[in-house]
Order: sequence, then C-alpha cells, then structure tokens
Amino acid sequence: MFDEARYDDVAGLLHPGCNVYWPNTRELFRGSQKLIDVNKRYPGRWHIDIVDVVAQDDLVVSVVRVYSHESKHSFYATSFFKFENSLIAEITEYWGDITEPPGWRIAEGLSERY
Repeated sequence: MFDEARYDDVAGLLHPGCNVYWPNTRELFRGSQKLIDVNKRYPGRWHIDIVDVVAQDDLVVSVVRVYSHESKHSFYATSFFKFENSLIAEITEYWGDITEPPGWRIAEGLSERY
C-alpha cells in the first residue's frame, strides 16, 4: 500500500491510537491519522522494496529499501511493529542513508563493497 501511495487504505491495518516513533529525529506521531498524513505530505514519490520480515508473537520486524526515481537519495528503514487485536498499535522506525563508505576503510582494506 505504501509503495503504491495508497495511504488511506492503510487505516484499516492501524489501531486508531497507533503511535509511531522515529528515533533518528526524535519524532512521535500520535494516532493513525498522523502517520497517514505525514506520508501523504512527504515530498516526492517513493518506492519500497521489502528486504526482510521477521515475526514473533505480537511483534513484526521489517527491513525495507526506500528509493525514488526523482531523487538521488535512498534509505533503509528498519521497523518494529507491535500489534493489539490484529491491528498495528505501535511502530518504531529507524532510518539509515544508503551511501558510500568512508574512503579510508576501503583504502586500508578493512571493508569491501558488496
């Protein structure tokens, strides 16, 4: 749904009191509508590729790659979803830029690109 920018359709998956935490920017979005609104207003058209999903009990963890054909920036987002009565009640998302490693690590043979 997010990949297709169908943000209003997400409402049926969210608990109305769903809180969303973005620790990187220390933001809290209170209530499912705030999550929908921030995604509707976010500049540009973004796409999502699922990298991994792990579930245990009432917790689901996902790793996705987020990119845009309109921007040179791309990201990984690691999200922790907590459920109540089969609805998403809380999301904590950590965002990281996809970028080049520092040259010194490559030059010193400490890492290699994959």
